[in-house]
Amino acid sequence: MSKKQKNPFSRHFLLLLAGQTISQMGSSMTGFAVIIWAYSSTGQVMASSLLAVCSAVPYLIVSLFGGAAADRMNKKRIMLLCDTIAAAGSLVLLLCVSCNVLQLWILCAVNILSGFMNAFQGPASQVAVTLLVEEKDYARAGGLQSALGAVCGMLNPILAAALLGFGGLRLVLAVDLATFLFAFLVLLLFIRIPDTVSEGERVSLRELGRSMKEGIGFLRGQKSILLLLVMFSVLEFLGAISFDSMYSPLLLARTGNDEAVVGIVSSVAAAGGLGASLLMSVAKPPARKLRVMFAGAVMCLTGILLFGMGRSLLWWCVVVFLGCFGSPVYQTYQTVILRERVPVAMQGRIFSLQGMITQSLTPLGCLAGAALADWVFEPFMQRTGAWQTLFGRLVGTGSGAGMGLMFVFAGACGILLCLLFGASSNLRELERDNAGEAMQSR
Repeated sequence: MSKKQKNPFSRHFLLLLAGQTISQMGSSMTGFAVIIWAYSSTGQVMASSLLAVCSAVPYLIVSLFGGAAADRMNKKRIMLLCDTIAAAGSLVLLLCVSCNVLQLWILCAVNILSGFMNAFQGPASQVAVTLLVEEKDYARAGGLQSALGAVCGMLNPILAAALLGFGGLRLVLAVDLATFLFAFLVLLLFIRIPDTVSEGERVSLRELGRSMKEGIGFLRGQKSILLLLVMFSVLEFLGAISFDSMYSPLLLARTGNDEAVVGIVSSVAAAGGLGASLLMSVAKPPARKLRVMFAGAVMCLTGILLFGMGRSLLWWCVVVFLGCFGSPVYQTYQTVILRERVPVAMQGRIFSLQGMITQSLTPLGCLAGAALADWVFEPFMQRTGAWQTLFGRLVGTGSGAGMGLMFVFAGACGILLCLLFGASSNLRELERDNAGEAMQSR
């Protein structure tokens, strides 16, 4: 592959990034608007939870198969096909809204379809970025992706609420379809993704099944990569049972349901992630990426620990900026290490496994965190005793103290695990300067 083709800021890469970002904004606005519609129509929180499950379960079922397909088939065609099918789902919703026949089961069916498509689209997109970016610029590309993702995360709820107020769910779906059309035409007409798949080559289901087994076999033989994914899964779970699921309830409990505090802290958190992403997009990539990855993880976990000890707006803003600054650093360099250490022909399957970990552990962690807070930690801290007095010095007393204690435990356990993983000789193999030699010829 020529150097010109793999310039991270080449026309092909930037167009791909622009198309994906705009299309994702449309999809995210639809997701936000659909949840509001489901809750307002049914009056039940379970409705929004059901939609989330309908998206996650299909992804988990076929994710590894989707990664194998991304490795053995044309990436661009996969992305175009998945985008088209997902857009067809949005079109069905638009027609149902226009005819006043939209029901919850229709939303669930469309979310199931989207979950299946995401299982193929995600790995294909990840490998496409690898093929379009120079190895030395993976971190810059990841930083740019994270920065755009952070900006979209801040703008999507505002734009979705504005569109809902102006034209209802119908307008949001129409905008979603417009963003799809833009991204589809850009990808089809203007982006060339280098590929090793021969024109006209057909891949059978048996070959894809064998490809999945190869991916599992690769992980068994690469203890350092396997250990990295194990660490990722543990830290994702710790984040899910603490900050991801309970930072808003904790703030509301500590401030007497002051929603303004939640909004301010959320904005500062987004600013922290955006700042780190922008810095990574322009900074020179470090020689020791594994150390930077661990530094980002420890920064994030320290933020979680200190967040649980907070009892003032200033404290929460400072520590949430610290923690959310570290989160994209950890996630970006973990992805960079995978791009460098995993052969391109195997990356679809490995990124699928990474996605499966996130998709499975995040909802599980959120449910576990809620159960522990309601039934264990909050009741425990409402009682009196020596342990409650001791822990009260760290997290205070009263409503929210139990959740604060969960944050402290989750952050402390995560930092300890980072120290243990960092001491592993298998994981330290990823720090070798000749990491690129482990890749197959591209």
